[in-house]
Amino acid sequence: MSSRVLGALLASSFIVALGYGIVLPVLPTMVERLAGSRDPTFAARHIGFLTAAYVAAPLAVAFLWGRVSDVVGRRPILVVGLIGFAVTLAASALAPNLLLLYVGRILNGGFAAAVVPAALAFIAETEGDDDRRARTFGWVSMASIAGFLLGPMLGGLAAGWAFDSGKAVPLLQAAPFLLASGLALAAAGGVRLILPGGLVSGQPVDTRNRETTTFVPGELRLLALASVAAAGLGAFEVGLTLRNDELAMSPAELGFTFATCSVVMFAVQGLVFSPLVKPAATKVLVAPAFLVMAIGLAVSPSITAFSEMLFAVSVVAASAGVISPLLAFWVSRITARSQGVELGIQAAAVSLGLSVGSAGAGLLFGFNGLQGAGFLAAALVMALAATASLKLPRLIAPVTADPRAVPAGRIPE
Repeated sequence: MSSRVLGALLASSFIVALGYGIVLPVLPTMVERLAGSRDPTFAARHIGFLTAAYVAAPLAVAFLWGRVSDVVGRRPILVVGLIGFAVTLAASALAPNLLLLYVGRILNGGFAAAVVPAALAFIAETEGDDDRRARTFGWVSMASIAGFLLGPMLGGLAAGWAFDSGKAVPLLQAAPFLLASGLALAAAGGVRLILPGGLVSGQPVDTRNRETTTFVPGELRLLALASVAAAGLGAFEVGLTLRNDELAMSPAELGFTFATCSVVMFAVQGLVFSPLVKPAATKVLVAPAFLVMAIGLAVSPSITAFSEMLFAVSVVAASAGVISPLLAFWVSRITARSQGVELGIQAAAVSLGLSVGSAGAGLLFGFNGLQGAGFLAAALVMALAATASLKLPRLIAPVTADPRAVPAGRIPE
């Protein structure tokens, strides 16, 4: 893979994450302004549902994006996804009411679902060596984290400007959204010019001819764990946003908190996907990472200071930074399907987890006395996931040499 092609893929992943992260610090103020209500219960539920609306959209379309990209190639899907993402992001920034904000977030998430799975599928088809594929998967994840790092910072600045109730959003307040929208359009142009059109000519025969209905041992467990990890992260993000008032954090401080999360994830992934760690050894890292994530979530309800919250954010971010890209890599490595279909399924599983975690946290925060229940419930699920992850090295080992070597009719774990 040339550096220009890799750069286009990394830029696409970065911009989609930027567009998502930029909204998080702004959502509380946007909901308050558009709904004309300062009721914290009302705001908590809508923030959870709006976040869930964005991340749930890929459930309906991620698999379809992957299947179509197997037929027409990765470049057209990346271009369409980026253009659609740009248009719907700009529309969300200028939404005049809550209903249109919901519509914008759903469409925005649906188009975003086309980008990262198509980029990862392109990498999986062009990087045959495990070491290079693992590192490149890590770079895509790190690019997404970098976007998530910058997005909340810009969103925090936007939220710091006064949102006058009942008035149109000033151009300055919409500027970060429009900036991300413009970058997405520029990335679409770059992908169109740089990436090869059609199907990858060098795609290995054993990848092109894989069956589309066979699950290999460990695959369902990997997908379930990816969904569970996403649920924990979604619950933590929404819970952190909703604890903003309780901790007396300014929008800028909330943006800095999300930025800290991104920096930690970036650093951890830089280590895990460095030449110092062999891809085959990463199977054993998933269970400890889930356990660490459970600890970070469990202590979050008792935190009362901004500095303590930064510590909890760092713990959760470090574990999530290990879990998410590793599960995506191993799903791609062992699958008996085409890369587009499989990574579309994986994206849908992640979206399911994010939507459940985000909506659940929003609902629980809406009830007096249950504000910490979202964190604790997520911590319990992460602890159970750590136990389920202990079998991964044994389940994955038999299929890494030949992903198609699965007995007919066998139902894997």
